Amino acid sequence: MKKLLDLVDVSVLQEIQNKFADATCVAVLICDETGVPITKASNFTSFCTYVRSSVEGLRRCILSDENVGKLAAGQQRPVLHRCHAGLVDFAAPIILRGRYIGAILCGQILMTDEELSSIVDMQMDITELSLDTEELENYFKQLSFKKKKQIEAIAELLFVTANHIVKICDAYLTKKELSKKSEKLIKELQRRSRLEKDLKETELKFLQSQINPHFLFNTLNTISRIAYMENAQETQQVTYLLAKILRYSLKNNEQYVTLEEEIEHVRNYLLIQQTRFRHKINFQLEVEQDLHLKQIPIFCIQPIIENSIVHGFEPSGEPIHISLHAYQEGNKMMITIFDDGIGIREENLSLPSKKLVQTTGIGLENVNKRLKHGYGPAWGITKIRRRERKGTEVHIEIPIS
Repeated sequence: MKKLLDLVDVSVLQEIQNKFADATCVAVLICDETGVPITKASNFTSFCTYVRSSVEGLRRCILSDENVGKLAAGQQRPVLHRCHAGLVDFAAPIILRGRYIGAILCGQILMTDEELSSIVDMQMDITELSLDTEELENYFKQLSFKKKKQIEAIAELLFVTANHIVKICDAYLTKKELSKKSEKLIKELQRRSRLEKDLKETELKFLQSQINPHFLFNTLNTISRIAYMENAQETQQVTYLLAKILRYSLKNNEQYVTLEEEIEHVRNYLLIQQTRFRHKINFQLEVEQDLHLKQIPIFCIQPIIENSIVHGFEPSGEPIHISLHAYQEGNKMMITIFDDGIGIREENLSLPSKKLVQTTGIGLENVNKRLKHGYGPAWGITKIRRRERKGTEVHIEIPIS
């Protein structure tokens, strides 16, 4: 099995880490399965930097990181502990196809004594590190306190981020595997039918797993700005919504979800966008009650809503109204999405419209392709039109069975 650095470029890991550190204002480091750092530390405290300047201190820090990473891998969830120097750290495991390949480490903070009772403690005597005691104490006084509830919220987002890294690694392996399969197709024509089916299924899973880091990082930047300007209540809401969006994107491997679940995902996405752009994005929803539990392919509505924002709203910044109407007509589920944005360009009115690719990486043509793959060539996006006055209208037809 390949190591973490063999599966993802270190610059990608560094960018994810830096953005996370900027948004949460805690120290972050990504290490391999042995505790050895892969990335350059982000937001490291002066205390920990000074401890690691000692050969023995660095050895203990790496050992501490290795132990908490393996502990998190064993429990398959984020784990809080006190490191050898007495600071609160937490780790989220990076587990790829059942194998632990590294961890995201976070923390270098303090907690009140009453909140430390349930935390794994591996403190050692740091007086043995041959460091200047007065300087060490001065750095210790600079450390910040955080409440356990805040730490647990950051740890949850850290776990979602670790799963995102797993998806990147898995996509790399999938691509390699597809390459090998394609070579075999040339030599073994008799296996073509079975391999073509495998490739189609893998392509759908690959499309479902794509989350472009730009949306993630823009949102984290928004969180960071809100945290700076406010008292973190709104930050907690945005962080919670982002975690739900990422969890929906990263953990839903099945091909179909209920209409209600997809609409909840749309709402979470729009709430974040409304936080970024305040009162400039308005959303109206009208869904017939009998349709809420009907099954549809995952990510067949949210990318179209996102298209309205990316192409209809962001270029001008003018307020936009987006409406979603889902109703039954005979044996069909009809879904209409329209906005009053700047309107779709004439050259993109006919499918395939591969130019319309959103920040999630799923364009209108991919949505249409997945709908037709699931239901047949007669279904999917049946109309895209520029509205007479202003905006764009998209129609989807799905059979009700």
